[in-house]
Amino acid sequence: MNFYIQAANILDKLFAHKGTIKSLTLADNVKEKKKMYALICETLKYKNVINTILDNSQIFDVEKKVFPRNVAILLVHDLLFSPNGIKSLSNGPYKQTILRHEIRLRGELARLKIKMKVKNNKDLINSEIRESIVIPRYIRVNTLKTSIKKVIEHFQAKGFTHEEPTDDLKSIRPKTIREDKHLPNLLILPPNMDLHEDALYLSDDIILQDKASCIPAFICSPPLNSHVIDACAAPGNKTSHLSAIMQNTGKIWAIDLDKHRLNLLKNLIQKAGCKNVEAIYGSFLDIDPMDQKYSSVGYILLDPSCSGSGIINRLDHLIDTSKTQEQSDLSHKFKEQRLENLSEFQEKMILHAFKFRSVQKIVYSTCSIYAEENEHVIKRALDQTDLFVLANKDDILPSWTRRGISSEINDDKGIAEKFIRTSPNEDYTNGFFVACFVRKAVQPINTKTDGGLKSKKRKRKKDVTIIKIKDDDEWKVNISNDNSLLSKRSAINNGEKKKKNASQFN
Repeated sequence: MNFYIQAANILDKLFAHKGTIKSLTLADNVKEKKKMYALICETLKYKNVINTILDNSQIFDVEKKVFPRNVAILLVHDLLFSPNGIKSLSNGPYKQTILRHEIRLRGELARLKIKMKVKNNKDLINSEIRESIVIPRYIRVNTLKTSIKKVIEHFQAKGFTHEEPTDDLKSIRPKTIREDKHLPNLLILPPNMDLHEDALYLSDDIILQDKASCIPAFICSPPLNSHVIDACAAPGNKTSHLSAIMQNTGKIWAIDLDKHRLNLLKNLIQKAGCKNVEAIYGSFLDIDPMDQKYSSVGYILLDPSCSGSGIINRLDHLIDTSKTQEQSDLSHKFKEQRLENLSEFQEKMILHAFKFRSVQKIVYSTCSIYAEENEHVIKRALDQTDLFVLANKDDILPSWTRRGISSEINDDKGIAEKFIRTSPNEDYTNGFFVACFVRKAVQPINTKTDGGLKSKKRKRKKDVTIIKIKDDDEWKVNISNDNSLLSKRSAINNGEKKKKNASQFN
């Protein structure tokens, strides 16, 4: 019975919004995680039905001893809707109580089915749950270990049919596999496929990762030998994706403030064969942008804490079904306050990323559907920088049609087009938001003089382009030929030269 007591405690926390189904059922203190997850999910499907049966049976009026309702809900679920029942359970007062009322409970179930005009128990489940969106099983090929060709051949050997890519993911036939239309090295299988015992999963040749979660690293796409920061890295799927894109070259600093999740990251990158990743325990906000260690960081991936409102889990949604108006009002206020706190944190993360002097691209993403965490955060960040702009649509998955919500940014369709949104209902993937900042291109000043600086030798005489950049209190000069920026070098080493050169440019 201890298993049911623990399950009841999980239900208590779920109804109090103190965690999600996955976080609570897969916690370290849960021994039988798979069994617990299944029990909680199945019980929530029938929660409203079970509550009706319990109320109509008047068990709590008859029984004088205190009987926790959530324990009763779990036991009644297994009694009426589980093929194994509860008779094989170890004896205890709660089990005996339910069994004493078994005939009455089964009678109420029969009456409810007659009233609702259904024959099967599954038809008692809320239609919203029965018809909920089921997204395909996405697998990302770990190119550090294998190739997409070999993975497809592996599944073909198991009887799968390789089909052509398509936009229609609503009805995927059983035992089929296809490549994704938008992202490389991403394969699509039918929904609800359990691959946890598959040889490729066990060897980390494939990563179980939702399509939307693969978009940020793909848009970031650091070149080989780049220096990269993954600012909120755990549990590590995006980090390992970056490592694969970079082909294990360069350097990735994977930072996370949650020690447990960071350990998951360390384990994942080790098994995935990522050799260019250094895991750092701490907050990205505490990283000094002026630290020489990060002086060459050119790319930052920001996937900060968010509401998670885009993640498909209809069972979590069920937890809110039986609220009073007062409870709904309190929940709404709590949601507004939480979104405000999250958006402030997300904005701080972006502004901190702006401070890294060599960074050229910053990719921001959330698994949230709320504009407060997405368009609103980006707009406030843009209002506070003169150094960064949003990347053009053509540079961030141009084939993707679903873009930002213009009404959330003063009806500016031009800016909205530079965002990416994914919709579970339309795209059959989790809800995501992605934006990409790039360092603003400086305007060149064409001149015949090199401003006293030496330029590189050229095969033929060309104009020298001197570009002035005001960075905090220091003037920097860049030299390029044919308007292509070759390097960033400081031309000023002391205060006198600063003033001299500044006046020379002004």
